[in-house]
Amino acid sequence: MKSLTRITLFAVVLVMAATGCRKVKQTTIYTANVPVYMSYESLRTSIVNDNDRVLEKPGKIFLYGDWIMINDFESGIHLYDNTNPANPVHKAFVNVPGNVDMAVRDNILYVDSYVDLVAIDISDPEGVREVGRVPDALSYTIPSTMDWTYPVSNVDPTKGVVTGYQVAEVREDCKDEDCYGYYRRAWDEDWNGTWNGSMMSDAGSPVSFSGTTNNVRSSASSSQSGIAGSMARFMLIDTYLYVIVDETTVNIYDISTNNMNYVNSFSPWNDAGGWGMIETLFTFKEHLFIGSNNGMLAYNVSSPDNPSYLSSYSHMTSCDPVVANDDYAFVTLRAGNTCNWANDNQLDILDIDDIMQPRLIKTWPMTNPHGLSIDSESELLFLCDGTDGLKIYDFSVIGETGANRLDHITGMETYDVITHRSIAHVISRDGLYQYQYSPEGEMTELSRIELGD
Repeated sequence: MKSLTRITLFAVVLVMAATGCRKVKQTTIYTANVPVYMSYESLRTSIVNDNDRVLEKPGKIFLYGDWIMINDFESGIHLYDNTNPANPVHKAFVNVPGNVDMAVRDNILYVDSYVDLVAIDISDPEGVREVGRVPDALSYTIPSTMDWTYPVSNVDPTKGVVTGYQVAEVREDCKDEDCYGYYRRAWDEDWNGTWNGSMMSDAGSPVSFSGTTNNVRSSASSSQSGIAGSMARFMLIDTYLYVIVDETTVNIYDISTNNMNYVNSFSPWNDAGGWGMIETLFTFKEHLFIGSNNGMLAYNVSSPDNPSYLSSYSHMTSCDPVVANDDYAFVTLRAGNTCNWANDNQLDILDIDDIMQPRLIKTWPMTNPHGLSIDSESELLFLCDGTDGLKIYDFSVIGETGANRLDHITGMETYDVITHRSIAHVISRDGLYQYQYSPEGEMTELSRIELGD
């Protein structure tokens, strides 16, 4: 990596006086990632169809009836008619700047668009229309796709949302310790050029901040109206939408109308006594499971407008989505990136028969695990192990990984998986794969949606 280019020109004038020293004005010149902005006015008039657009940067997926929705990272959402899983047909692309997450209920698509929460009517997928918006519902974010050789120059949220960067020379006038701005200082001070300890997630999630706290958005949910993967941060329960709005807080919105009325919020950070960054949401029956970067939390959501904290399970600091059924919770832990550089890559299996006391019963080593899904009827676990592909396990007996593994599909870098109606929908770096699977875990490829499709 190129060394950081910096030229500092300053004059030091020391004045001895009874009152002490005064600050000295300096001019600093350095090379940086200079933010490129989209105005808030442009952001809030940008929800349109661009149906000729092809898939470029696959992100999260969502199933809704016979539709597959694929996030094109930070750009919008592709809609595919999956009536015939052997031949999915691209029908539309919805332009949504800054989009990472989604959920759908009654033909209303709920999405993030940088700082805003937006509702979109997709009754006509090829002619969508915005029907609701909550401005500034989410923490301010900056994209993580940049030239990591250089720091980010000062970000000014009043100018709009940051959509990208231009590498350029920056000139700053300052006085002593006021020099270099927050982002510049954080870059210089942290290990190996990382920005305040934050790096890109494996999906390239944007860096977000509130005050001086930085994190990376990551995300998981299932709902009555559709099914999301284990990495999502939107979740639907009845007529309520749960949204992870920052690293400590979940907001709840009433979506019985398109107004998305705020009704409540809760802080897993406080409920569990000051835990780390919350990352993912998953529901099963009356329970909500939250994955954080140092554990799993369980809530009762039988009253979805007012969830109640039940219990928690802690582990070493690491990225971790979670899925669950009546008996078990499955938590993946992976090393590196935004997860404070933990050295462990593994699957933790928890006994949650007593939800008030989750208990670790088995740990299986993995390569670099990400999202996962379970078919409780067939007692099958599907696990995306990053560059090591997709792995399928029989969890009817919690034994060793080798004995329980039924299949292993290699040759793709996997991110998340949703199982539904005996089909595994697998999102990878190079597109979406669909596999028919038997109760014994035998996999048959049905189709692929590749980049450029």
